[in-house]
Amino acid sequence: MLDLSFLLMYICWALLPDTQTPRFEIASIPVNSKDIINIAIACLYFLLPAVKNSRATKHNININWHSYLPLLTVSLLLYAAASVEWSGMNKTDSIAMRYTLLLTGAACLVGYYLIAKRDSRSVHPFIWRLTVLLSVVGLLYTAQSFFSLGLTTPDDFEAEQFGIQRVRGPLFVSTTGFFILLPALAFAIQEFIKSHSHRLFKASVVFSLVITIIGLGARTGLILLAIFFLLLMFFMKNNKQAKMALVIMIIVTMAAILLFFSKAKTDRLQSLEDTTRSDTYLTSFQIIQHRTQQVNIFGSGYGSYWPWYIPDFEGARETNQYFDLVWNPYGSLLYHPHSTFLLCIVELGIPGLIYFVCLWTILYRLLLSNLQSAEFSIFNCGIFASGFSMFFDFFIFRSAQVNTLWWIFLFGALALNFNVGTAKAENNKHSR
Repeated sequence: MLDLSFLLMYICWALLPDTQTPRFEIASIPVNSKDIINIAIACLYFLLPAVKNSRATKHNININWHSYLPLLTVSLLLYAAASVEWSGMNKTDSIAMRYTLLLTGAACLVGYYLIAKRDSRSVHPFIWRLTVLLSVVGLLYTAQSFFSLGLTTPDDFEAEQFGIQRVRGPLFVSTTGFFILLPALAFAIQEFIKSHSHRLFKASVVFSLVITIIGLGARTGLILLAIFFLLLMFFMKNNKQAKMALVIMIIVTMAAILLFFSKAKTDRLQSLEDTTRSDTYLTSFQIIQHRTQQVNIFGSGYGSYWPWYIPDFEGARETNQYFDLVWNPYGSLLYHPHSTFLLCIVELGIPGLIYFVCLWTILYRLLLSNLQSAEFSIFNCGIFASGFSMFFDFFIFRSAQVNTLWWIFLFGALALNFNVGTAKAENNKHSR
């Protein structure tokens, strides 16, 4: 039931164009039916009983493998919903922004339940199937971009700036894809190294994911890919097989770059300058510096500076709101913060900062587990590297489908590392 419902939902997300997705209004708020599916699936998974873990013991059944992350996330969302009261938004925006919190919670819970309610032995094959599904969709989107198959609505601005359409589709766009493609790439590389079976198929999955990331034309995506490689170099330096895989990965990446940029332009990737984002970051810190200590503690309220949902739904790029800066007494801001970190500290105050630190503590502990076990070290590096996206782009609260897949990868990594640790503890116990 878990896998079938998720597969159907994934196909809907990945292949049904937004222009053909039913949309309607609830309490004067425009709603996408894909988001309603997300909420419905979260409710379904909540009601489904968990599969009894055949390897559970009195020793490990109460161990907190998920680090209370679902509870922390839901607690922050409840606080954000309460903070809307002092955000100063109009009634329509207040309802719309509370709706985004419902979507955020649904994405986290779907990711959690898909891992928590299955037998521990099925976590690994499920993550591999998700990785393959992402590679297939990525290959389809890349083919559409490279060969101009006409499967998506043309974007003249992107074509002029990049030479061809940047890779995008119903599931992810060029500014969000790397958030989920990087963990998938890390898991695919892990599988390639781990077993000699089906090496050609695994190599094709790796290549598909690499060329998709390159084809996004996103500077953030390339930076994260570089961070991922650096982490691999550090943690894999004493593993000869992993070193060889890293060399192969670099060769594959260079081949993907040469292939894609035989048609695309490199102009936009030659500079990291982005004045609109820079103005947003500078203004955000000006806001924190000049407001009262009480507001800094409790935050200005969710949506107080970035009531982004309705402009985003209506198509910010088409209405030029993506590029236009909205003025306020402290400077200019984009219509959404383009940084999860900025939203947490500006609108949610200390509670938002605490949550962000807790989330990064979990990611850091996941990375440090590589020093104790090398079984999923590459996957852990990919999850950790993807987390840097939250400093440069707006995730967790926006792009519900992308967030759902990222939560699956994160909870999957936590469960896989927990299972390895539990197995080692049991072996040590029996050896005594």
